[in-house]
Amino acid sequence: MIFGCGIDIEEIHRFDKHYFENGILSDLIYDLFTSKEIENFSVFGKEAFLKGFCFKEAFYKALNNSDFDFKDVEIIFEGPTDFKIYTSKKIDGIFNDLKIIDIKADIQQADKYAVVCVLLIKKNGDE
Repeated sequence: MIFGCGIDIEEIHRFDKHYFENGILSDLIYDLFTSKEIENFSVFGKEAFLKGFCFKEAFYKALNNSDFDFKDVEIIFEGPTDFKIYTSKKIDGIFNDLKIIDIKADIQQADKYAVVCVLLIKKNGDE
């Protein structure tokens, strides 16, 4: 059963202006992503930061809960479209309380946009 669905779409050129400040990663990047994500994304280029941001926005919308921080969920890329999702103990606790058992995510990128859809799957039979 689907607990929640979140979708985010970002214009690539609009995100670019938030990526760098004075030739270095912006403070916003450090506010949104863990050091592990920043290191990982640096290997895959600035598009990884865009996809990571879209994922976090979509995840936040799907969970519809303001009791967590963007750094409580991590997305780590293993290839251009392959990734793993890691959650903090805080998210694990929320998932346990809500009986959410899985996260499904799809990431797509075109010339002008990146789109992420996140589904949170709840244990069958639970209302």
